[in-house]
Amino acid sequence: MSDIIHFAEETEEDTDLPPRKSWKVLIVDDEEDIHHITKMVMDDFLFQGRNIVFLDAYSGKEARTIVGEHSDIAVILLDVVMETQTAGLDLVKYIREDLGNRITRIVLRTGQPGSAPEKEVIVNYDINDYKQKTELTKSKLDTTLIAAIRAYRDLVILDKSRKGLRKIIDASSDIFEVNSMRKFIEGILLQLTSLLKLEEDTMYLETSTVAVDEKDTSLKIIAATGKYAGYAKQRLIGTLPDPVFQLIKRSMNNKESFFEGNYYVGYFQSGDSRENILLLEGSYELESTDRYLIDLFSCNINIAFENNYKHREQVNTRDDILFTLGEATERHHAAHTSHVRRVGEIAFRLADRLGMNQEQAEEIKIAAAMHDVGKILLNDNILRKTGALTSDEQEEMRHHTEKGEEILRNKKYQLLENAATVAAQHHERWDGTGYPRGLKGGEISLNSRITTLAMIYDALSHDQPYRKAWSEDDVMKFITDNRGKIFDPDLVDLFTKHYEFIKDVNKIYH
Repeated sequence: MSDIIHFAEETEEDTDLPPRKSWKVLIVDDEEDIHHITKMVMDDFLFQGRNIVFLDAYSGKEARTIVGEHSDIAVILLDVVMETQTAGLDLVKYIREDLGNRITRIVLRTGQPGSAPEKEVIVNYDINDYKQKTELTKSKLDTTLIAAIRAYRDLVILDKSRKGLRKIIDASSDIFEVNSMRKFIEGILLQLTSLLKLEEDTMYLETSTVAVDEKDTSLKIIAATGKYAGYAKQRLIGTLPDPVFQLIKRSMNNKESFFEGNYYVGYFQSGDSRENILLLEGSYELESTDRYLIDLFSCNINIAFENNYKHREQVNTRDDILFTLGEATERHHAAHTSHVRRVGEIAFRLADRLGMNQEQAEEIKIAAAMHDVGKILLNDNILRKTGALTSDEQEEMRHHTEKGEEILRNKKYQLLENAATVAAQHHERWDGTGYPRGLKGGEISLNSRITTLAMIYDALSHDQPYRKAWSEDDVMKFITDNRGKIFDPDLVDLFTKHYEFIKDVNKIYH
């Protein structure tokens, strides 16, 4: 091929990658002229308004490096014989098996057909087309690349749809959790862009979507895909590009949804006056069929938001009622006004640091706050007594654990079942010397072990009717001294590690 045509060296400007809207095509061939000829005849190639950016590799080894760095290559034009007789076929195996890349389309081009028979190669290797190097006409390359890129685009769409469905499935079991709601919305966003056949690309950014939620006049991104994915969970101001922010601001100010070129901004307001924004950025101006799908999606996502907020309101109402019940047991002592709130929050933070999910941590928070509910059935004289209790009074006081369990035990509701167990076990000790049943170690439920540590820490840290609060050092010494006695050793270690975070609860509930 050395005498076909020689081209002038490309300038640095010629080889710069376009910033957007290009299909990546990797040429893998040890003949430099093949690279030049391919680029020349495909210079004006366009598919779906996007041109080609070429990447070059002159050996199988170079190609391995490039495909490892670029996961978004649409097509590889691959020579068979390079540094070895099977370098090209070895590269195919590396891409498909080692990298697990089944999406990039591979077109085998060879100048020595006998070294890689077409039928054998197509049967035994995951390639998508087989061409001889003599087939270098523009029309042949056009046809080959259009077919390969179209197949790549459809595979990307299918993969994106699969990822969207995975997020929806993962979130469906606990849809009302904050994190699951985020997964749910991200999944729907991926599904939407798949339906519209708008490719999402982390480098060329063809389609990017972001859903935002306003609270206390501060917009926060709660789910995002594409180029906005890195902004998820961040405040809106100062993060998104100004033109995008202005579109969102316009939607918020006018309380309207609108299409603007290749953008769609959706506005919806829930029953509790919370405002939500959906922004969709496409690679081309959206057509009427696209707009219909987006409008339908907007209605459905608004329903999801609405149901989520209603559920949160119900949960918050339930929690307030249960906290109030827990606080009722402390009504005789002003010093105890926030005790159950603090114990619940400390238990929540410990559960969170243990790696429990949001729902589990919230249930422990409620159960811990109700640990002393059985005291509501005790004699007021015992509860109000400022001096030492008699042996009979101590015995009666101990019965508050069993009374609390009786009040809360309800097999129809898991939350109350958990709370009943905590009420029954929060005075059990790790070494088995506690009451009422003398449970030991792992026989005590984890929720109860967490509550015991939170309860005693808070009680020692605040004034009681019969004594003043202990110093911080004395409290921590008591806890560490009783590691493996009263308290679960692992929980004490966790408590000590995150102590600054835990003691911060005192700033919230005085």
